[in-house]
Amino acid sequence: MSEANQKLNNKESPLDSARLAAAVSEGILTEDQAERLTDFWTRRGVTGPLAETLPHADIEEVRFVRGFHDIFISLGIGILMVGLIYGLQHLLPAWAISAVGAVSIWGLAEVFSRRMRLALPSFLLSLAFTPFFFMACFGLVVDQDLTGLSLGGWRQNYETWLVIPTSLVALAGAVLFYLRFKVPVGIAGITGGCLFIVAVLIEMAAPGLIDRYHVGFFLALGLVTFGLAMSFDIKDPARVTLNSDKAFWLHLMAAPFIVHSILALVASFSGQGSVGYSVAVIALFVILAIVALIVDRRALLVSAMSYLGFAIGYLILEANVSEEAAFAVTLLLLGGFILLIGSGWSLLRRVLLAPFSGQPLLRYLPATT
Repeated sequence: MSEANQKLNNKESPLDSARLAAAVSEGILTEDQAERLTDFWTRRGVTGPLAETLPHADIEEVRFVRGFHDIFISLGIGILMVGLIYGLQHLLPAWAISAVGAVSIWGLAEVFSRRMRLALPSFLLSLAFTPFFFMACFGLVVDQDLTGLSLGGWRQNYETWLVIPTSLVALAGAVLFYLRFKVPVGIAGITGGCLFIVAVLIEMAAPGLIDRYHVGFFLALGLVTFGLAMSFDIKDPARVTLNSDKAFWLHLMAAPFIVHSILALVASFSGQGSVGYSVAVIALFVILAIVALIVDRRALLVSAMSYLGFAIGYLILEANVSEEAAFAVTLLLLGGFILLIGSGWSLLRRVLLAPFSGQPLLRYLPATT
């Protein structure tokens, strides 16, 4: 047996995603072939200590750091960008500094994302490019400091009509950055840009509408983002391609919109800081936990954890317990609940989805084990 075959038969030898990405960039493999190869490889099972306990999908792997080398380079990038911006603050206007920052980020991405394929630097550069480019576009056209400018401020500005075109130009830049470097978190940035444009259009068409119905508006944004995340998850129920990473960041973006909006609605009816509100928070967390288990995504629960902690603490204080004891008991209950649902995730999913066994919809969800 050849040395290559021996390596392929060695289950402790993982498929190197960096080399796979390099093969795509050099034209050896197409993106579709790379995803199919990844799918084939990961179906063999997860190597290491998780191999006998968790299916690949249940790990919910987030691939944005591969080692301390990534962290080291990221520190250098951060220090470099802070020094650049600080050094230019007295030499250039704000929009020009943003433009220099966006150009610098693109240049750094050519080295660390396109050529070296470093995960964490690519992630951070992708996160930073969109806001820098947006601020450069707006500042260039509107020619003022936009950091504190509200939608109402734009409405009163004589250059209001320029907001949409400049937003579209900035969004096009974010799309080009994503198409060039293919960093999954870029999808969340593009989605955020689209939602921003929608908000501006609504405000310009019906001034004050978002302010009056902000809870419903942000809930709608969260549900739209969640739907988009699910569209990527449906394409990759085994969670082995970049579609899974794109969905993860969209779920993380959707969760705060959904959780905060629903709890704001609850507070408007029952009053925040009441027993009824606390019970409603716990009920909402249970519902979110069920949804999270069904779609096999934990991000929905992260945004609700702080609310759950406050709700538990309030109910404990209502029992005339001291603040120190209430704080300790709250942390114990919250931590224990998180560990319980986390360690029993696969079992809970099996129980929850068992009544729907054989239904066509299940083929779009990660398999239970």
